[in-house]
Amino acid sequence: MATIDVPTSSTQLSRQLGFANEKSWRDRLKQARYISPITGTRVEFAYEDVSRSFDVRGTAFDFPGVNNSYVQQTGFSSRKYPLVCYFNGKNCDLLASGFEAALMEPGIGRLEHPLYGTFDVLPFGTVERNDALATASNQSVVTVTFWTTIPAIYPDDTGGGASDIEGAIDLFNAAVAAQFLSNTKLDSTLRKVSVISTIQSFLRKVKAQLGKVSDSVASVRNDFGKGLAAVNGGMDVLIGGPLLLAQQISNLIQAPGRALAGLSSRLDAYARLATDIFGSEAGSPARALSSASILVDHQAKIANDFHIASLFAMNAVAGSVVSTIAQPITATAGSLTPIFGNRTQVLAAAAAVIEQMEAMVAWRDQGFEALSAIDDASQAIDTGEAYAALQNVVARTAGYLIQASFSALPERALVIDRPRTIIDVCAEVYGTVDGKLDLLVATNDFTGDQLLELQPRTRVLYYPEGAV
Repeated sequence: MATIDVPTSSTQLSRQLGFANEKSWRDRLKQARYISPITGTRVEFAYEDVSRSFDVRGTAFDFPGVNNSYVQQTGFSSRKYPLVCYFNGKNCDLLASGFEAALMEPGIGRLEHPLYGTFDVLPFGTVERNDALATASNQSVVTVTFWTTIPAIYPDDTGGGASDIEGAIDLFNAAVAAQFLSNTKLDSTLRKVSVISTIQSFLRKVKAQLGKVSDSVASVRNDFGKGLAAVNGGMDVLIGGPLLLAQQISNLIQAPGRALAGLSSRLDAYARLATDIFGSEAGSPARALSSASILVDHQAKIANDFHIASLFAMNAVAGSVVSTIAQPITATAGSLTPIFGNRTQVLAAAAAVIEQMEAMVAWRDQGFEALSAIDDASQAIDTGEAYAALQNVVARTAGYLIQASFSALPERALVIDRPRTIIDVCAEVYGTVDGKLDLLVATNDFTGDQLLELQPRTRVLYYPEGAV
């Protein structure tokens, strides 16, 4: 039998990997450089400590009476490279400004990292600049985080924009209704009564979480109120037609996404609704089955409850999608006010939708795993049509938002080094005070004494239009 040499020291490991005679890590350091996507500007910078991070994705499945969890790994996220970039010498301010201009070019650039290699990257989040003129003259510092990315992660899903996504949502609504029809068992009066009770409990959750955001627009408020009344008032009739019932519920949950309340408020409301559903008794079949009798009727009720919860949870994700596409991303003649003010908001919305989708998928997988213990296989099988349709919706939305982010305003930050007024800071960052002072105050939430004087080390966010 062949033997395997197990390394017992770093020296042995280095020898086995074939680089025992290589130089140290100091000799492998390279010049740090960023290459912009449009002009191809090559910006070199100094650095100090470096790091990177990424998330290993997956789902942990827990089973009653079994120690430890079964963990299913499902890939990993983008690698994030936070860098504090130093520019020195008499032209440090000009070099830093050139670097900022390179970071603001739309598209995917290239990072030549001093330690980790060379990657296609997208600057993401706040870019912060600090010119400590009094304490560190001849030095400008720019802080930025680069994310690895793929240029065509959704290559076919962004061409038609919001109209294509609306069409994909219609297909999802049909698919989720069909799956609800096939998974639920409503062949007795007792089961129908139980389903009505569960749906009504979820409708109360919908009203509690989405009622406030729907109030901001009269037409949305009316549609939401009428939809809620129609489903509640016609439940005895609708229960006889599960397909129509599911479609009515989809329309009801997605309607508040078209309100004009703040986007973050709508996304938060849908996320809270999903969390309520995940933690509900109906949304926890594993817990119910662990303490339930083995009677067929009891199993059918647990399965029906979970499929109702799944219908509501999947539509919460669809509602978040509707929220991101209900208004234009950029301003056009005669359009509504753009939904996003800057690039960071666009990408954050894409991340929020993806995160909600991933949480829903993990919860749903656990639910179907628990239902595998019941006797009726028709209620325990996920046929996948609704999931696939919703995944298509989310993929199209993420691709649309990522592409749109390239033309949105990037967010920048200035750390002031001396007492200043909001007027002279506004004039510096925007080039004018007229029409921009209120924006500066609102985006930074300046109040009280800050309206009179900003203290040193105050971080000021701004969105230069010329950077698009």
